[in-house]
Amino acid sequence: MPEENLVKKNNRKRKKSFLKNARKYAKKGHFGRGSQMDEDTYQFFLRSLETFNLGFEDEESKSHFVENVFEHTENQEIECSSNQVGCRVIETFLPFANDSILRRFMEKFSEDLRPLVTDRFASFVLQELVQIACIKSIDPNINPDQQTYFKKFALKISKFLLNNLEDYMWDNTGNMVIRGCLRSLTQLPKETTQKRTFNKVHEQFEGPYLEEYIEIVKDYGERLILWPQFNEMCFSDLTSGLFQILLQALKQVDVKLLKKYLKKLLDDIFYSNEEQDSNKLPQAFMSSSALMLLEVAVQVCGKKMFNLYCDQLFSNRILTLATMKSTSFLVQKIIGKCSNKTQFDPLFDEMSDHLWEVIEKGHPTIALALCQACKRLSTKQGLFIQFLMKSFNCHEPEERQKDFPLSLSRLKPYKPNETTSTENLAKERLSLEGTLMLQTMLEFNKPIKIVNALLTMDTNDLKNLFSNSMGSHITDSFVKSGFVGEKSREKLVRKLMGTYQELAISRYGSRSFEAIWNVANFKAKISIMEELAHKEGSWSNTEFGRIIAAKLNLVLFKRNKENWKIDLNKSKHKPEEILAEVLK
Repeated sequence: MPEENLVKKNNRKRKKSFLKNARKYAKKGHFGRGSQMDEDTYQFFLRSLETFNLGFEDEESKSHFVENVFEHTENQEIECSSNQVGCRVIETFLPFANDSILRRFMEKFSEDLRPLVTDRFASFVLQELVQIACIKSIDPNINPDQQTYFKKFALKISKFLLNNLEDYMWDNTGNMVIRGCLRSLTQLPKETTQKRTFNKVHEQFEGPYLEEYIEIVKDYGERLILWPQFNEMCFSDLTSGLFQILLQALKQVDVKLLKKYLKKLLDDIFYSNEEQDSNKLPQAFMSSSALMLLEVAVQVCGKKMFNLYCDQLFSNRILTLATMKSTSFLVQKIIGKCSNKTQFDPLFDEMSDHLWEVIEKGHPTIALALCQACKRLSTKQGLFIQFLMKSFNCHEPEERQKDFPLSLSRLKPYKPNETTSTENLAKERLSLEGTLMLQTMLEFNKPIKIVNALLTMDTNDLKNLFSNSMGSHITDSFVKSGFVGEKSREKLVRKLMGTYQELAISRYGSRSFEAIWNVANFKAKISIMEELAHKEGSWSNTEFGRIIAAKLNLVLFKRNKENWKIDLNKSKHKPEEILAEVLK
């Protein structure tokens, strides 16, 4: 299932669960946590949220609906925002509210901020208001007077939190509001995927930032770096989380101050003087809070600072970190951060002969990250293939390399005395990382070993691999890679002769079929059609077979081959291709 659909599916489940639970508690006489709410208002909010989730015909209908809901909150803005269900509805609807509704809420919230910052429900509405204010204050489509109003609100909340930093830093809710402000001032995306994006300014923001916002972010950074409790804060989940957001914010507005933070973190937290002579891992690697901060530090640091981190912190430790569960994600970040061979090659050399050890520990994503870095940086590609084949016991003798694609796809080393059935390979749950590595290696500069391994596989096994939900993407890489030769593609087309009917009848096999068809030459296409036309009723009446038969115009082929050939030749030259030729 595509990632986008998976996110949507999960969101639907969460919404359903919230409404279902809210109704269940209402039957027991509980109308949301937080401030008290009467039953009629509570049920009205639930119906409103349910209607909103169903969607609207147009934006105008949505706007009218949102205005109607917010009419019921007039003079009760704080009370409704401080209730669990009221908060959920208001926070969800605010991005679609008009400016007069937004100003009404901002005025009410501005009257007495202190209790709202630490309120576990109203604080979410406050964060939403600050984000909207920051977005609208830089939106060129907004009236200048309105821009000024929204800017003043964002500055007021941010300065209030800055002036009361000692009070809110250690409070769970207050800390989250501070993070939300920093994120909004620098237009960082929210941590959660639950929120709806509602403004293109926010989605594609590239600056410039308002000078007043930059100064506030700098003030936060300059104050926090001098705090006596700085070291302790890096080892606390709450304050480490704030530092993570601050580092990302400083990357947007003050690189010089960011470098001070990164150097201080390296010298005092990640690799202090007391630990430099020790063979053990620094204490920071044993703390989840410090580790998450280190991951962000790696993400935001520049080339020179990253070199320093590699030299002092990761060199000769990367294999140890790669085999530890707690640090495996950090290692992926480090590999992904490498921007040249000088940075990457030493890390590769340290891990290359231990790939199976890393995979066996349950971290195939690290091997995948190495593979992708080899492709991205055009380095160590042949060595990676060689070491990976050795890891799966498929390198020598050479004839054993034909077993490599399946071994890697299953993440199981080849065992000479053990026969693994491939009968259900098409429906087998293969390894995502393994199949992605095969796809990536087919895009290496010289993927001949992978190409030959696939071409020497048993034909039935190859057909089943290409009919697998994950394996079908290997077909795409094979036929589309600019480094797989034309002759190799022709060999693949010939090798699969006799299996095309079987490929055409399955969901993922038909995907592979189309990919292969698109690169087959004219003569090969005729041969494929001859094969498909033989006893075609057995496959062309299936769900996916009908689609393939229609796309290839099988009916015309059976009735009049010459006319079908003429149509095929015409389809080779699409209008846009002809136009491109003329414009050359």
